[in-house]
Amino acid sequence: MSENLIDISMYVAYGLLALAAVLAIIFPIVHFIKDIRKAKGPLIGLAILAGVILIAFLISAGEPHEDVTAAASRWISAGITSVFFLAGLAIIAAIFSEVVKLFK
Repeated sequence: MSENLIDISMYVAYGLLALAAVLAIIFPIVHFIKDIRKAKGPLIGLAILAGVILIAFLISAGEPHEDVTAAASRWISAGITSVFFLAGLAIIAAIFSEVVKLFK
């Protein structure tokens, strides 16, 4: 009896998790569509991020390894390159911000 109750509880938890995931995707899209003027900033940010990932993908080399195909290796390399590029931009932005504060 106890195992049956645990199984039912697990399925209920899985269902609620799936519902939360679906709602977490749907509500921002609905809000995005309702107020499209405020969506310009995030769309520009997403476009820049997509551009960085595209550039990183184009310059990455896809060398196959033992357990990884060439395509997967290229995506992994693109991800690592994107992270390094974005981390560098964050460091430069932080330094720039502090220098601007220093002169104000």
